[in-house]
Amino acid sequence: MGLGRGRGAAPPRPGPVPADQGRPAPDPPPAADEPAEPAEPDPFTPDEFGAWRGMLRVHSAVFRELDRRLQTEHGFGIDAYAVMITLVTTPSRQLPIGELGEQRNLSPSGISRSVDRLTKAGLVTRSTNPADGRSLLVGLTADGLNRLREAQVTHHQVVRERLLSRLDERDLRRLGQLWEKAMPGAVSSATWPL
Repeated sequence: MGLGRGRGAAPPRPGPVPADQGRPAPDPPPAADEPAEPAEPDPFTPDEFGAWRGMLRVHSAVFRELDRRLQTEHGFGIDAYAVMITLVTTPSRQLPIGELGEQRNLSPSGISRSVDRLTKAGLVTRSTNPADGRSLLVGLTADGLNRLREAQVTHHQVVRERLLSRLDERDLRRLGQLWEKAMPGAVSSATWPL
């Protein structure tokens, strides 16, 4: 029998895999008569991009889970929670609807819809504002306060699970300092937006 492949002979061993195997071929350069695509203007540096993308992803992931858990366990989402938490931090537990919308960064129609839903659920009240006799005053009800306190347990659990428990005290202090440095008042201001 010769050295050729006979019955039962092992198949030839493959050679080294080319580095680009399995990857799509790069796009050919544009033809001379085709205009080049415009380049990204003033692109982020890698550090800028990492900081920005990280903030967006953390915010999105935490808020998505917060909204899901609040809806599942308490029957209202993060927007309703935010309205109630804003009201509970005021001495009278009431705010004019326009001021409430500004603090929650909601449009007039957005805050109206949110307050409508909370009113139907018995968590807030709407009344004429005695200061001007025209605008609406939104107040947190006793049931709204109780439901908010229950929801705060879930809120704090989720934020700790998804973010805070992964950081030590030094990290947390530094993160707060960085937010304040990036946007003065982000941490220190009692009201938002400034």
